[in-house]
Amino acid sequence: RTIIFLPPTATVNKNTKMTRPEPSQSYKASQFEKVLKSNIVNERDLRKLSWNGIPDQHRARTWKILLGYLPTNSSRSGILRRKREEYRHFASLYAQQHPSVRTDHERQLIKQVRADVQRTAPYIPLFRANRVQVSLERLLYTWSVRHPASSYVQGINDLATPLFTVFLQDYFDGLDVIELQYLDAISDDILLEVEADCYWCLNSLLSKIQDHYTPGQPGIHRMLFQMENILRRVDPELLTYLKGIGIELIHFAFRWMNCLLVREMSMKCTIRMWDTYLSESDEFDSHHVYVCAAFLHRFGHKLRTMEFEDALSALTQGVGRLPYGEFDVMDLEVVLSQAHVWRLQLKGNRPKRDICRWEQEEDIVLKIKKYQSVLSNQMSSSQSGGTMQQRDMCAEYLEETLYPISLMSDVGFLCV
Repeated sequence: RTIIFLPPTATVNKNTKMTRPEPSQSYKASQFEKVLKSNIVNERDLRKLSWNGIPDQHRARTWKILLGYLPTNSSRSGILRRKREEYRHFASLYAQQHPSVRTDHERQLIKQVRADVQRTAPYIPLFRANRVQVSLERLLYTWSVRHPASSYVQGINDLATPLFTVFLQDYFDGLDVIELQYLDAISDDILLEVEADCYWCLNSLLSKIQDHYTPGQPGIHRMLFQMENILRRVDPELLTYLKGIGIELIHFAFRWMNCLLVREMSMKCTIRMWDTYLSESDEFDSHHVYVCAAFLHRFGHKLRTMEFEDALSALTQGVGRLPYGEFDVMDLEVVLSQAHVWRLQLKGNRPKRDICRWEQEEDIVLKIKKYQSVLSNQMSSSQSGGTMQQRDMCAEYLEETLYPISLMSDVGFLCV
């Protein structure tokens, strides 16, 4: 159990304006640093920490370990050099071939990849940069040629963007790079390292959801079936309404499954969401179905006011459009919380303390706001320490009143 100290006498004024507290980055970062600096990284501890979100400066290394690209022992640097060199060889062998020696299939493949890269994340300046597009095209084509069973499927390009962003940010000490369009300060060697890391981590990610991209995409159809079953239990009115106006889940949620909601959310939200997904090990696709259901449920009240054309347009236009509006990380935390509670209860694994009814979204939102308000009012105290007895009383207070919402906090509180 990792806790942040709060005085046991902390109270919340219901009239207090709820604001997003500044996360205790120094505390959270210290927990990650302690785990990551070990000679052998405890992967279980790393996953538990990552589930609540990863500090920017530790995200790149953590993702690489969670995806199995970096080992948990101290031989990471040697393996990293070897894997990057191996990718260089693959890229030179496939992506740098002269067009005349490519087969018709390969020429068609690179044409499709190039067209999709041009359309990738059009709202992010970083991915409009020519050098970045060249890198994406090379790594996607190389991956596709080396994986002929699935080859390239539209949507894989979107999955590369969070990886590329996070690994490039690592060279900027975790600073946001999505507004970068001119990369003059970044050498070709650095960009190739980012490209290689992205290639191997994308390869690991796709290996967990391989049936999403094989002919017929059975994995995605299975997830759509699961999502409809979830909605029948948690929000049958919304499901009935959508079907009544002629909208089926496959009309919009196919892309949600295919692209893991990358096109529906800002890059900041996507990266935060992937912190949780990657900590789920091999079950993140199962968790993603619940997140999609919770994401749709959150906008249900707006959708129920729309007719077919408006509703379908809203559900398929992507990030920044209705009904999503100003969907930010705070909203994402609520969606992740709702998805987590549904997943526990619908799978028959109920929380120890049933203080959150999955039927009542208002209840879950209220408790998140209460938790954040407590943290906001008491953050200075939490950083000043406290006796062991006070810490134990604090842990019991939070666990009794706020479990399992504390699971979702972005300030490092994890209780499992």
